[in-house]
Amino acid sequence: DIAVLQSPAFASERAQYRAILAKYEAEKTAVFPNVSGGASVQRQYGGISTRGSVGASPGPTSSPATGGGGGPFTTISGQVSLTQLIYDGGRVIAGIRTAKESDIAGHETLIRQLQTLSFSVAQAYYGVLQADATVQADVQLVRQFETQEKNVAAQIRAGVAARSDVAAAQFQTAQSRGSLVIAQGELIVAQSLFATTLGLEPDTLIKPQVAGNPPPRILAYHDAVKTALGTRPDYVAAAHTVESAKENVRFAKLARFPILNANASAGYGETLPTGSPNLAAAQSLGATLTIPIFDQGLTNFNVAVAVSQLDQANAGLVSSRLTVESDVRAALADIISTRAALVQAEAERQSGQVNVEAFQARYRVGAATITDLVTAEGANATAQRDYVTAIYNERTAEERYVFALGTSDLRLP
Repeated sequence: DIAVLQSPAFASERAQYRAILAKYEAEKTAVFPNVSGGASVQRQYGGISTRGSVGASPGPTSSPATGGGGGPFTTISGQVSLTQLIYDGGRVIAGIRTAKESDIAGHETLIRQLQTLSFSVAQAYYGVLQADATVQADVQLVRQFETQEKNVAAQIRAGVAARSDVAAAQFQTAQSRGSLVIAQGELIVAQSLFATTLGLEPDTLIKPQVAGNPPPRILAYHDAVKTALGTRPDYVAAAHTVESAKENVRFAKLARFPILNANASAGYGETLPTGSPNLAAAQSLGATLTIPIFDQGLTNFNVAVAVSQLDQANAGLVSSRLTVESDVRAALADIISTRAALVQAEAERQSGQVNVEAFQARYRVGAATITDLVTAEGANATAQRDYVTAIYNERTAEERYVFALGTSDLRLP
């Protein structure tokens, strides 16, 4: 929700869609009549005149015959005109359908951008949790190694361990502290990325909480592809783009049809010479038929461009389908492999902990060297980090699977 309100990238996409929606709303009004009005005032002094006019259409004028030495007079006129389309071969309807399909495609594209934003937020979200969990694991390891170092020092004082053993323990502690510093730096970077993904300042203090979302149900490949082709907004948008392009071809071809318009107007004119006023009213009703004969090949050019756009839209639809199939296959492989890796990492983590405890016991009785213990502790530290990584790789893979299917229930605000 924060990202939807704050992200500049999504704000840009939303603004582009508003322009598409505005075009569709404008196209729908093309079937309604066009009404315009106008008024004018003219003051004439013999052969010299001063004019002022307001409106979109000039009204009828009524001016007396004047000679070079005629007296001053004023002409006031006003008119209202109405034009209604009667027949154009269906060109306006084709334009409306083109805009409608474009509007649907634009809306679906915006939904896909919303899903993309959600996926980006999820990646950054789990990135912070992973970095934070890594820091916590490294803190525990540092404490464990510090305790181990103290135990080795106590054994040296008791005369049951060599003095060289403390150097190995100190090295292990120093190495774990270095890993902790690196993990803390990665956490700062992850938090900054998370804040900027939400559209906030990089230094904003924001920490995600661990979410217990249920894992998605994994479908067979063909079922997943079928689901994705029905729900992926980008594929739906590509299909409507094709329909829009088809209507645009029809729109371009219909420019060869004649256009019949009905016209009506009503107005008045009043002349005010020096003397009595003179009022004249004017009304008209008629029709205009426009027949295209030769337009220097402009219609042929527009048709060729529209056909080219249709070919591009068809190619885009095929490309979108292939992208959907590729995304679904990759997401399925990713989620299956990450879940298997998580099981393996859990087993390695448990084995590493048991192995460390065993070597600690053996070292205390002199049955193992400090090298054996340090090696076991290093393997355990790696297993701890791998387990944390595997957890959030699996979480991210689940988000990628939902993103590939386009089945999220996100809605535009």
